Amino acid sequence: MSSLNQTLKYTAGVSYLQLKPVLDKATPAQLLNMEHRNPYLIEKTDELWLLHCQKEFRNIKREGFESWREMYMRCLDEREAKLRAITASIKQSQDKSRPTHTTKLAYIDSVVNPPRTIAKIQAKNGILFDKKPAQTPSSRIAALALSQGAKKVVPLKSKKAPLMAKTLSFLKKWNRR
Repeated sequence: MSSLNQTLKYTAGVSYLQLKPVLDKATPAQLLNMEHRNPYLIEKTDELWLLHCQKEFRNIKREGFESWREMYMRCLDEREAKLRAITASIKQSQDKSRPTHTTKLAYIDSVVNPPRTIAKIQAKNGILFDKKPAQTPSSRIAALALSQGAKKVVPLKSKKAPLMAKTLSFLKKWNRR
């Protein structure tokens, strides 16, 4: 049924009775589109609009001499207006109930010392950072640029475990034979 609008754009010359089975299955949006493209259908589709009105707007009565199509359009506009009003009131109440608690940083420009374990690892690997806080925004940016390319000292060659050293020396002796 989604391709109804694509396949039946203009039905000039086709009688309403031949189109009725297709129009019975059409949604209100598709029916409105078909009527827009084929104005001769507007006079004859009142019974289809009656069915759509009974499905979607059961408790609403027609006003005066309005057709079922006009009633459907009026009720649809009223529904959209109510929806807009409700969304506006919800948005307004959410704006009023913004959280009053905000997170505040206690120490922005102070030096933060890393935990001892991390400081030991940094000292072992030779990673040194400047511990002075930057005073101005431009100096902060410069300090960040320097700290990202942290000064690295070549780490000492790790000492082999005793059992590994013994095994390697044994293999060297064995290879000499």
